[in-house]
Amino acid sequence: MKHDPQPATASEWCAEGDACAARGDLQAALQCFDAARSRDPADAILHERLAATLAALNRFPEATARYHEAITVDPRNSDLHHGLGWSLEQMHRLEPAIDAYREAVRVNPKADGSYNNMGNCLQALGRFDESHEAYRRAIEAAPQVPLYYRNFVQSKRLAADDPVFVALEHLVGDIASLTPANQAEIHFAYGQALSDVGRNDASFDHFLKGNALHRASVRYDEAASLGLFAHLPELLTSDVLAGKRGLGAPSAAPIFIVGMPRSGSTLIEQILASHPQVFGAGERTEFGEVLVNCIGRDSDDPLRIDIEALQGVGPAQLRTLGADYLRRMYTALPEMQTAVPGYTRFTDKYPFNFINIGLIHLALPNARFIHSSRSPLQSCLSIFSRIFHDVPFSYDLGELGRYYRAYDALMAHWQRVLPEGTMIEIKYEELVEDFESNVRRLLAHCGLDWDERCLAFHQTTRQVNTASAAQVRRPLYKTSLQRWQPQQALLQPLFDGLGPELASADRFSAHEPVSLQDAEAAANGTEWKS
Repeated sequence: MKHDPQPATASEWCAEGDACAARGDLQAALQCFDAARSRDPADAILHERLAATLAALNRFPEATARYHEAITVDPRNSDLHHGLGWSLEQMHRLEPAIDAYREAVRVNPKADGSYNNMGNCLQALGRFDESHEAYRRAIEAAPQVPLYYRNFVQSKRLAADDPVFVALEHLVGDIASLTPANQAEIHFAYGQALSDVGRNDASFDHFLKGNALHRASVRYDEAASLGLFAHLPELLTSDVLAGKRGLGAPSAAPIFIVGMPRSGSTLIEQILASHPQVFGAGERTEFGEVLVNCIGRDSDDPLRIDIEALQGVGPAQLRTLGADYLRRMYTALPEMQTAVPGYTRFTDKYPFNFINIGLIHLALPNARFIHSSRSPLQSCLSIFSRIFHDVPFSYDLGELGRYYRAYDALMAHWQRVLPEGTMIEIKYEELVEDFESNVRRLLAHCGLDWDERCLAFHQTTRQVNTASAAQVRRPLYKTSLQRWQPQQALLQPLFDGLGPELASADRFSAHEPVSLQDAEAAANGTEWKS
């Protein structure tokens, strides 16, 4: 049998690596690019291929090292600086990421993607004027990219005569020339911009169109998701939790903030992170990752666990599950251990950990849970006005309502079966109305002494990577929580999905309509200012 000869030159190894990458074999591609680089270390393209592949494998520290090597070879290559910035950004090293993006646009003033990413990093750090300028530069460099408009309008209210608003209107007028994905982006961007100037009916029409377009590209198995929510209470009963209690890792450091997206969890984390003993770690997926490694895997999908195996989890597995989670968190965020004075607690606000509450409690029996909740209609409408990378149920009002109802039922189960004092619910409407007493309740629940700095959460300097980055930088105001609502006929699929009890739970009326963004800011305890 005749075998193809092994590549000999750097270009041949590079071509082989490209072929491997094209068919999704990144490990093989990595080996090929490494072999190519060893044969021609002066070729910056080979360094870039190697670095980009490491980044695609989520090996970001190694990727940054390779990007630095490549930049030494070719410092005038803006793509290398952009790749370095991206890798640093994924490691949550935002200041050096901004420096890398700045160098990319210095080398190439038309590097629109670098301006956009720079804007994202600056916004996460609360440097809003700089972030807005970066978004404007991205739009000027590439006025046909809808994502840049969406990022901008979700961070800043635009007047109708703002040049970006005008450019957005022109792009909407030519929307038929865009791909379906970009049409969805522009509908969400324009919907937000219209909301900001009080054109609410037109705004919601664009949200409906954007969601419908985006839903067509999203994979979502509703039966599997809702079936899991219904099955978990049968597997993790009060007897099961009581029988396995205290077997996991004993650390009391983690504070899990859970709930639906856009329920205000970012503000709760910002309040807690304003306490000198608490590190705000943001949205972390480490528990789900260790769960897949420690519990039996589904034979049909190696990235999902075997749900039926949960009842058979023993003490050793629970200790390993908790210890592995802690190890990954402290490895990813070494500043939690090296800071002076040291932190005694950290927050993990990945909202979908509400699914894992029972197992988290068994793996980390001394962890505390905070359920961030918001009235069903307000929560769902806020979710419906955004594109998320990990919320596949949110682009159809019926699916959104049914998901919310299943989430609500599961949270009620966890509240019933967890030991007293393990989880509290913080309702955002109540937080706005009686802020200090709810902050005191939060701190007491987490075993923390009172600290006045938690009341001045907006002054806390830290990285915030969620869509609420702007809100938590502003003081709390008891402003109106009434919001404009679409006609009931348009919302009927949502009401049907929620069911009668949840659909009628919203205690705010629409007698005094305000924009969606005004209401969103109010429900998050802030007041938007131009």
